[in-house]
Amino acid sequence: MTQVDCIITAAGLSTRMGQWKMILPWQGGTILDASIKNAQRFCSHIILVTGFRHEELEAHYSAMQGITLVYNPDYRQGLFSSVRAATQALRHQYCFITHGDLPCLTDAIFNTLWLQRFNGALLPEYQGTPGHPILVERHTLLDSLRQCDDKSVRQCLLANTHQRIVLDSPQIIFDIDTPNDFIRLQHKGNNTQPS
Repeated sequence: MTQVDCIITAAGLSTRMGQWKMILPWQGGTILDASIKNAQRFCSHIILVTGFRHEELEAHYSAMQGITLVYNPDYRQGLFSSVRAATQALRHQYCFITHGDLPCLTDAIFNTLWLQRFNGALLPEYQGTPGHPILVERHTLLDSLRQCDDKSVRQCLLANTHQRIVLDSPQIIFDIDTPNDFIRLQHKGNNTQPS
């Protein structure tokens, strides 16, 4: 297991989904279970950021080894506030950033990014579409968040030292924002491309 943090955001309201997507069923568990397990195959420390319905997530994950839960009281303000809240729990020089609704990431994806780490942010793309996980050096992340004022996290990182990397892995864009996304992913499995 690699000594690296992984911030997983699970604080949002799932507005576009129409129901709370973190606990939707996925391969014998939930979407969030899968996202965490995938990250744990490579990363030594998971920082799970909670917000909406945080008591349920804390009850489920607080006893699990290798996971630090961080509550973001400002979760309604969006992803930027969740990533900023997570930085208090960083332990290592590098960290990945991903979302709780990306259940198809493989350890090979994490490893591909890890092997190309540098003193900045590594931002993966699939066929021109930005994806996750992002890999970023700790000081670059902290500086980027300090210099921005509630912009998107990606925009903050793009304004600092960064590299884009093209991956032939559609799983990096398999997030679940709408009911149609969920249905499509259930039918496609882990290795096919989104429509």
